[in-house]
Amino acid sequence: MNDEKKERIKLTPARAMLLGVLYDLVHCGEFVSEFSSEKIAYFLQRFGAKDAFKLEFQPNFYGPYSGKVKHVLYYLNGSYIMGYNSKDKKPFEELGLMIDAESDVNQFLDKDENENYKKIVEKTKSFLTGFYSDFALELLSTIDFIILEKKVNSKEDVTKELENWNDRKKTLFNNPKFIEITFNHLNLHLNYKEPN
Repeated sequence: MNDEKKERIKLTPARAMLLGVLYDLVHCGEFVSEFSSEKIAYFLQRFGAKDAFKLEFQPNFYGPYSGKVKHVLYYLNGSYIMGYNSKDKKPFEELGLMIDAESDVNQFLDKDENENYKKIVEKTKSFLTGFYSDFALELLSTIDFIILEKKVNSKEDVTKELENWNDRKKTLFNNPKFIEITFNHLNLHLNYKEPN
């Protein structure tokens, strides 16, 4: 068992933060995919991890997407993640997390020098708890992206922008109640100010 641990790739703040939230997602009953990893990286950056990730998100079919998270997943494959041995996976294809590696991630984040990264992970986990489904992750990230990029601040404007994004969004997110819940949740936690 110890030999396996020595062979694990080195954790960096970005890798550890991503994994920390992915483990929480799994504990909440969801599964890891490239899609969920993209969305988690998006929100980690929103809660202060931009310097660690340096990802640029663009409007995409499934909401804001960087296209870069797959490189991190590929690198983590075999050490922390299973099932990502090529970068041509479909966005929602299920990946496995190596459960015995979670303690390594926690130990890394528990180091004094990583206190700030651990706080970002905790804020992100607190924010996403109850919103880990693919549907909720897409809705949350898309509305947040619209508010920031289009500089809109009303539910009506957000709804219009969602309808203009693509037919998928228009069909999937056509319930005003979903938009209201998401809008209120974002406003409560992010208040639409760039994190420090």
